[in-house]
Amino acid sequence: MKASPKTIWRVPVYLPYLQPDLTDEAISEAERKIGHPLPSSFIALLREQNGGYIRYSLEDLPHEQIYGIGSNFPSLTDFDWEDDQEYVGFQLAGLVPFDGDGHWHLCLDYRRDPKVPSVSYIDIECDNEQEIANSFEEYLDLLEIDIEDRDFVPSIDDLDATLSTLSTEMGVQFEPPDSWAHGYPQHRARGLGEEPEWIWISPNLVRRGFVREDDARFEELRDRLPGDGLRYPGLPDSSFLLTVTEGLRGDVISACRARSIGIRPLSEFAT
Repeated sequence: MKASPKTIWRVPVYLPYLQPDLTDEAISEAERKIGHPLPSSFIALLREQNGGYIRYSLEDLPHEQIYGIGSNFPSLTDFDWEDDQEYVGFQLAGLVPFDGDGHWHLCLDYRRDPKVPSVSYIDIECDNEQEIANSFEEYLDLLEIDIEDRDFVPSIDDLDATLSTLSTEMGVQFEPPDSWAHGYPQHRARGLGEEPEWIWISPNLVRRGFVREDDARFEELRDRLPGDGLRYPGLPDSSFLLTVTEGLRGDVISACRARSIGIRPLSEFAT
């Protein structure tokens, strides 16, 4: 499925990274700050959701989010190349980062055309630049839904019964569910071997947005996006996702089959 404004954003939304709803005035101010017009396809994404983590990834390159336009971190207009230029042999002026960690950046690249940017990946530490798409629309075509071989969809009617069955069959113990990391409850069990191997089971239907209670903006953001949403819209609301590290993959599949628990790779659903 091609990335679009409706499909690209990850659920639940990490609310600290969500900027206020996008306005025409905010777009104009952002274009004034960066000195270039933004692609219409980029603006369309931010009109649907003004920044945050995405469900898609790029092959062989890091990519987790798209910055929104606003005063909160991270912001599309909050960058300064002054301290970085001396470490690379290529020009940084004309690059507008929309994802990155300070060492690498994924950028709108206006260096060749000040009105229609390409998309480039740069690595400050390695003094490396790589154009990955001639336009933002071409970049969107390169994105793939972030699904790994370790992601499965088990047939679960009763979650507690399934957890008990897998615990008995595999000799593991599931911990109480924890929602801190992702904003939805994850049931986790460690394998019995010396190497750390893990199983996680979590719901498809989750809160639309989340903020951690220890966040300084918790009271401000806690009710920003009420209601529920689907992590994978192509799956039923009642579905659960099972993720397993490679060392336990075969054991989990065998345990499910031994107890007549249907299990299919998430990639078969591809949504």
